[in-house]
Amino acid sequence: MNITKELLENLYHKENKSMRKIAAELDVGKTTIEYYFKKFGIARRTREEANLLNPEEHGWTRGLTKDKDDRIARLSKSIKRSCAIKRKERIARIEKRFGKPIKELLIDLYVNKKLSQEQVSKKIGYDRKIVIDLMKEFKIPKRPKYQYISSLRGEKHSMFGKTWDKLYSKDDLEKRKRVSSARFRELTIKRLKNNEFPFFDTSIEISMAKALLKEKIHFIKQFNIDNKFSCDFALPQYNIIIECDGDYWHANPKIYDRKNPDKRQAINLKRDRFKDIYLTKKGWRVLRFFESEINENLGKCVNRIKSAIKGREELKKIPSPIDNL
Repeated sequence: MNITKELLENLYHKENKSMRKIAAELDVGKTTIEYYFKKFGIARRTREEANLLNPEEHGWTRGLTKDKDDRIARLSKSIKRSCAIKRKERIARIEKRFGKPIKELLIDLYVNKKLSQEQVSKKIGYDRKIVIDLMKEFKIPKRPKYQYISSLRGEKHSMFGKTWDKLYSKDDLEKRKRVSSARFRELTIKRLKNNEFPFFDTSIEISMAKALLKEKIHFIKQFNIDNKFSCDFALPQYNIIIECDGDYWHANPKIYDRKNPDKRQAINLKRDRFKDIYLTKKGWRVLRFFESEINENLGKCVNRIKSAIKGREELKKIPSPIDNL
């Protein structure tokens, strides 16, 4: 059969046949059809378009999942086993090369030698995502971002080791602080009004949101209160606020000494206290969960939220003295 551009376009675009079906109909190989498509410059469908037009040729588009189909479930388990075995073998090779367990190696490179996660991954020859997962698994705490940003400057940088109080006089420094504080406050209010917070969801906020959705608890993210505060989660129907606090930034008392916090922790603790007092006066109940609590036992955190909801529901049922008048 003489394969022409008109013939192929008619079968492919008008009759919506796949390249595989066209090849079978013309009794040639699929690669032959691909050759003629390229030769004649015939536009091909995207993968998504092909899946929609010919779902019978694509088993994965028929709604089958590992929960519904035994074959896919077995395949999924097989892939996971294979990946786990390969991961163990690779870690064993890294441990043999450096002569120490992977946990000790990560602590030595990241904590002692102050390498970044990217530098650690290049040093041991392993993907950065795996390095991050291993650090979480071994509970190796990440350095605060400001330390990492400072380390990027390096000793040769003109500003290395210098602070504002060394660069400015006392009066100039106070003036600079006042101007910066006023500008930052105006910017914060503007972003709160325009609902521009946050720039991104933290990992613990993502985990909390998924858990609340799973429990079918309706919430509003980054809830604006009087243009003063942005709260991580709000349950307005119960007047409950949920805050997900990083261990370092909010000085988790199980890890940090709150009697001797550093400057950033002291600022955040002061703001947290003011925020809690303000919200409580407004009738909100504030529930705070630390990063380590969420990562270690998210279910326990959710149970605490559900208990608070139940308490608020029971409170609403208590009749007011005015009702009896």
